[in-house]
Amino acid sequence: MYDFCQDFIRTLIRRTDKIQTEEITELFSEMEEQAMELMKEQHIPDERIKFRRFADMRYLGQEHTVKVPIPVKDLEERDIPDINEKFHSLHEQAYTFRLESPVELVNYHLTAFGIVDKPKIMKMSVKNLSLSSAKKGERRVNFDELGFHVCPIYERDLLPFEKDLSGPMVIEEPASTTVVFPDQKVRCNEYGFLEIENL
Repeated sequence: MYDFCQDFIRTLIRRTDKIQTEEITELFSEMEEQAMELMKEQHIPDERIKFRRFADMRYLGQEHTVKVPIPVKDLEERDIPDINEKFHSLHEQAYTFRLESPVELVNYHLTAFGIVDKPKIMKMSVKNLSLSSAKKGERRVNFDELGFHVCPIYERDLLPFEKDLSGPMVIEEPASTTVVFPDQKVRCNEYGFLEIENL
């Protein structure tokens, strides 16, 4: 699973039977250097960086292109027939036909992926929590088409974990308020997240 992604594209229209593979390698190398600089700015070490290469290709005279995977290496002339065949195959999959026409390379697309450290979500500490200690009072609340209901008001930090609670209710905390409708239930999971489901 990659967490950071950046795309780079260059355009150089060449027929596959006319292009020098060094031109393709040079274009991708330039983009990879640019990608490495960007990854360094994101503090991603080299060993956590991966590249994927693609080329937008078409038959001579066409306007639409097909995205074709390109090997991540210095290309050689012997690689071109394989790239052409991938194009023919992908074009046939997309448009149901292939042609004997010359093939053009149009755009060169590099995708750089970086793996970043993920924050650890800690489980909440187990305390002697109960609905009675969490309840702050009651309030009459308008639930639109479900009408007015007198609801219990709970303090979120004091709700017991892993217990299904049926609405209606209001759950309060310093920064926000969560409203649970009469046709819903709520559970505070072991990480402290509120999970609301329709009944």
